[in-house]
Amino acid sequence: MAGNRISGRRRFLGTVGAAAVTGLAGCAGGGGSGDTSGGSSGDGTVEGDTSDGSTSPTTDTGAGSGSGSGSADASIGVLLPFTGEYDWVGGNVLPVVEMLVDALNSSGGIDGTQVRVVQADTEATVDASVSAAQKLINVDSVDLIVGPTSLTFTGVIDLIRENGVPVVTPTAGTTALDSVGGEYIFRTVPSDSLGGRAISRAARNQEFNTAASYENMGLMVGNAPALQSFKEPISSSFEEYGGTLTSVLDYATGKSSYQSEVSKMLSSDPELVTLVGTPEDSAKILRAAFQAGYEGNWFVTQDQTNADFLELTDDRVTEGILGLVEADSPAAVEVGRVEQFAADFQSYAGREPGIFAKNTFDAVNIGALAMKAALAADGELTRDGIAAQIRPVATPGGETVTNYAEGAAALDAGSEVNYEGLVGPCDFDENGDIASPFAVMKASDGAWEQVATLPADEL
Repeated sequence: MAGNRISGRRRFLGTVGAAAVTGLAGCAGGGGSGDTSGGSSGDGTVEGDTSDGSTSPTTDTGAGSGSGSGSADASIGVLLPFTGEYDWVGGNVLPVVEMLVDALNSSGGIDGTQVRVVQADTEATVDASVSAAQKLINVDSVDLIVGPTSLTFTGVIDLIRENGVPVVTPTAGTTALDSVGGEYIFRTVPSDSLGGRAISRAARNQEFNTAASYENMGLMVGNAPALQSFKEPISSSFEEYGGTLTSVLDYATGKSSYQSEVSKMLSSDPELVTLVGTPEDSAKILRAAFQAGYEGNWFVTQDQTNADFLELTDDRVTEGILGLVEADSPAAVEVGRVEQFAADFQSYAGREPGIFAKNTFDAVNIGALAMKAALAADGELTRDGIAAQIRPVATPGGETVTNYAEGAAALDAGSEVNYEGLVGPCDFDENGDIASPFAVMKASDGAWEQVATLPADEL
């Protein structure tokens, strides 16, 4: 799980060898030459291959050449933070999108239609996200959006719905979307409502956390909206599962010290504290509690359950703490699809896939299949046509497919398709949400190890 957080401005494109693209064929219907010129950069340019193997920018006008040969008649906008504290989100997602689109275009595109990737930086702020979304929608005229995050979704949701832009987000777990998706907005990441319940279920059962069936829990939540999204699901479900909350404490993010907040929390004598925060703030809080002599345990969310978080503080501080991440689909693991994706990404990007990478794999495959189905149904690509096909290509009852190539072949043969993802079945409910299993993790000797799997039907 190392290397989850990187600079969103780092570029991964350039010359990709034929062997690497052949390895992607199963991921996105790729194959062929391995000519992958073109990937978007943060300044509105597209990187193209040069004869010496370096990359040089060419202007992206919104309708020019994309990530392969030929003209780009379809476009995917990536609406995520690429600068600032959360640049790692865009940095984890964008290369997956580019990898799949490059492979797709090198194999002929979507029925001959080339796909272009357009990057837009939300800077993790609402104001910047609105400007970025307006550009994607009104200037770049993208057909589909991947993103945004929970940090900025509330700022752009009306703009998305008013313009009828289909969205498949791999990053927004916010509970604000629990009842507003399903027509244009879908997500391949589970809602924080489900994630919060998973934390409480795991905390209450030694079977899932291997430490104790905790009865008394404190809850500390950063005051940012994306963090607050976990507050109600965790607190209500912990009590539903028979536990007692000793204290619920909101704290200001970005402080240099949290000694007073920790002192207040520890005065309630919790056996366990669930901490929802950024990795940096969480490290400060855990250190303050360690220095205060706290002997209870901690449970952290997906943002902290990575190697980078453990590197922010001493192993003595994090030893034995619990964390939660989405579990890989057991079916995908069994047949080696998760391992193959990781190998393909390593060949393409030169590093391991990070948080949201597998969710992005599913989002792009579903989006591409919806584009193909819309072309078949309508003879043209429109936003409404694509949106109308997102749920059908992932609905049980059709031929089960696990990537664009399989789905395209099935659609060409006249079959309906049911996309099964790396994160589990992408069976969108009426609100565009999915249910997926979770992995309970424990920190040991400076690394995370999985100690249990929590099935979605346990929640």
